[in-house]
Amino acid sequence: MTRWIHSIALAITLAALATGCASVPPLQDDVTRPPVSTMVAVVHEDSWNDDQDIPVHMPPTGAPLEVMLRERPDLAQLENLYRHSLDLLARYLPLPSRDILDVLMRETVAMTAADRDSVTDTYLRSLERRVSLLANVVAEEQLLSQTVAADDSLVALVYDEMRGLSLPDSLIPVTVPERTAIEQDLQILDHAEVQRWVDHFTGPGRGFMQAWLTRKTACDSLIYSRLDAAGLPRELIWLAAIESGFNPRIRSSAGAVGYWQFMAGTARHFKLQCDWWVDERHDLELATTAAAKYLTQLYHMFGDWTLVIAAYNTGEHRIERAIKAAGHDDVRRLRMPEQTRNHVLKFAAALQVGRDPAAYGFEVPTVPDISFDTVPVADATDVALIAECAGVERDAVAALNPGLLRGATPPERSDFRVRVPTGTGERCARELAAVPPEKRLTWRRHTVGRGETLSQIATNYGTRVRDIADLNKIRDVSRIHPGDKLLIPMPGARAPRDPARTVVAVAVEQAPPTTASAAPTNVSTAPTDASTAPNRTGAYTPPAGYERVSYRVKSGDTLFEIARRLGVTLKHIISVNGLRASSVIHPGQRLHAYRPPRH
Repeated sequence: MTRWIHSIALAITLAALATGCASVPPLQDDVTRPPVSTMVAVVHEDSWNDDQDIPVHMPPTGAPLEVMLRERPDLAQLENLYRHSLDLLARYLPLPSRDILDVLMRETVAMTAADRDSVTDTYLRSLERRVSLLANVVAEEQLLSQTVAADDSLVALVYDEMRGLSLPDSLIPVTVPERTAIEQDLQILDHAEVQRWVDHFTGPGRGFMQAWLTRKTACDSLIYSRLDAAGLPRELIWLAAIESGFNPRIRSSAGAVGYWQFMAGTARHFKLQCDWWVDERHDLELATTAAAKYLTQLYHMFGDWTLVIAAYNTGEHRIERAIKAAGHDDVRRLRMPEQTRNHVLKFAAALQVGRDPAAYGFEVPTVPDISFDTVPVADATDVALIAECAGVERDAVAALNPGLLRGATPPERSDFRVRVPTGTGERCARELAAVPPEKRLTWRRHTVGRGETLSQIATNYGTRVRDIADLNKIRDVSRIHPGDKLLIPMPGARAPRDPARTVVAVAVEQAPPTTASAAPTNVSTAPTDASTAPNRTGAYTPPAGYERVSYRVKSGDTLFEIARRLGVTLKHIISVNGLRASSVIHPGQRLHAYRPPRH
């Protein structure tokens, strides 16, 4: 009974298509099939031939459509094909009707951009809706010509054949796998343009697609878990594919970085750390979490995935302006960069190939999922040492922590979590805690001050000139400049332990300074003991009896020259006065030092 009701409903739809009815009254559940005697006489398909002259019923003279078609012979040809197919179906000739529809769609696709204007676009949208309905009537008539009790598999088969017409699938029965929300939104795209990118990914760009599929296998479970947690479609994993190819190190010409190609400002907005030490845009877990938040925000703004993909590429504000200027939100007709338009098409094509890679001749290898343990690491610590404590190769730890830009964890962070291979976390934490400070190489960032040399900097940090030069790729050790940023390797025992200090603080000087010569001009002296010694840094206490000397800074002075005049080391002058090696001093400033008593 349900099949007959469906057939009658489609027959009424067919009548509406032919007469231009605006609406069709709903059928009641008790509608039964009318007597055969009341049905239109059947013209058998084997009696049909292409030369038959079938009268085509066009709109009445003077109707708005008829007036427009008189002025537009190109559109009149399309309308003629549509009504020819409609008339054939009315004569119970579904297969010839379908053939005409096929011709109609080829003619429509062949229209170039130069052929299109606002009238053409309006007409073609109407034509697409009518052809979509007519195609479903053709499918049902085909079914009824074979059996009146078609099972679901036959229904799906007949409707699947209709896909060859490149028609919208909004009326496909539920027996055919339903499309996801993101696939439904993508249906608005030009199928020929999407196919062009499918042909690229399976042709000239085949190597890229194969690499994407291979890398995706390793990281898809982590990405899926973050998308699921955010309530987002899993198909969005293909956005990461066309953004970065699942390559954490990739950087665009515009400066976008990492799996999800975040610009630094956007990354920081979504709480990703981006500084000299760490760039979490390279981190799959953290970057995917940030991307999920951004995509959720974009979907709340636009409510359409084609617009979301476009906005992710070119920015939400540009898409908002384009919609406002156009007065509609049809992504096909919005004014946007060609790169963005292709971005949406590439996403749809990558998703299509990714649905069934084997159908396109791709082999997806079995790759272990990314998995890891996490270990909290205090202060700046070399990745090589962490790997040694975990009992694995350095590259294994570096691969799990691509956000560490300097091969070390950031300084003065007691809770920075480093990933190590699964099963090695407990051992790594235990052995790392047991490493003596004097054997742990840590790191500091140093800004070169005026008058400083590499030798002075190395001495201040208790390291070697060669180590600093090699690490910072300095060929000529005499050519450093004020303001240069250097990464300094140093023994952990000499690294400052006070978390309030900055990363460029130097080791505290505990030994007494060298014997001074006669006090230079501009220097005053005063005896002192431990109880009266100033202690600006809370770290230096001079031995009893040492005398305090003061010096008023003059124009052109440097810390190194002042230390030499006072007969003390540079480290001593820095420690006593609570300075840094890169500190700027000013004329009139008073500095202090402590010297042994004269005999």
